[in-house]
Amino acid sequence: MKIITFSHYKEVIDEVLKDSYAIVIDLLRATSTMIWAISNGAKGMIPVEDISEARLFKKLDESVLLGGERGGSKIEGFDLDNSPLSYKKEAIFGKTIVITTTNGTRALRKASFAKRIFLGSFINAKKTAEYIIKETLHYNIDTISIVCAGTEERFTLEDILCAGYFIDLFKENLLDVFLDDLSLASHVLYKKFENDPHEILKYSYHYNHLKKIGFETDLEFCLKKDFVNCVCEYKNLVVEKV
Repeated sequence: MKIITFSHYKEVIDEVLKDSYAIVIDLLRATSTMIWAISNGAKGMIPVEDISEARLFKKLDESVLLGGERGGSKIEGFDLDNSPLSYKKEAIFGKTIVITTTNGTRALRKASFAKRIFLGSFINAKKTAEYIIKETLHYNIDTISIVCAGTEERFTLEDILCAGYFIDLFKENLLDVFLDDLSLASHVLYKKFENDPHEILKYSYHYNHLKKIGFETDLEFCLKKDFVNCVCEYKNLVVEKV
């Protein structure tokens, strides 16, 4: 099994993705939020790149909810922000949610050449990795691509740490795993800080930006491992439970 990691969605190579299963990671916070929303009973999440596109969905169907952020903060006139803690069961159960974020929704679109696209986060990594391992062995898929979303069109440390955790899970359960250089670096970094990712992330840009604007609780939430058993797939432009 080959594991290829992309440090940012703009670095994705379509030719690599086309024969692979992809995991898209925007740990803080888009993929964590979408996974949590689906696990809390949202009917589906429709990621879009632009605010105007999201508002068009609302015009066409008043029943949809709008969620997302710009600069980490809620978009004016939207129902929800990009904090996973806003996506409570009583607010979203049975609802379709159109969401737009600075990087995460773009990363999902950019991964569209992959055979299948899964959402990744610390919160559901083990369950997702188990599912992908089973499926890749059954269908003889020999490449897993990890697409890190990044922050403000740049490399971001938290996505790489989460990629390292997925790689650790794959290495534990697959034989003959080949890692490209960034996958190798991600795994080494993760192993150094696996017991407390805050120890390194407290020096990182996006972590501190979210802390500064009042989302410290989100940081704690998104860095907890494996308390969600939901596997989420992006298929036909919608995120749904597998």
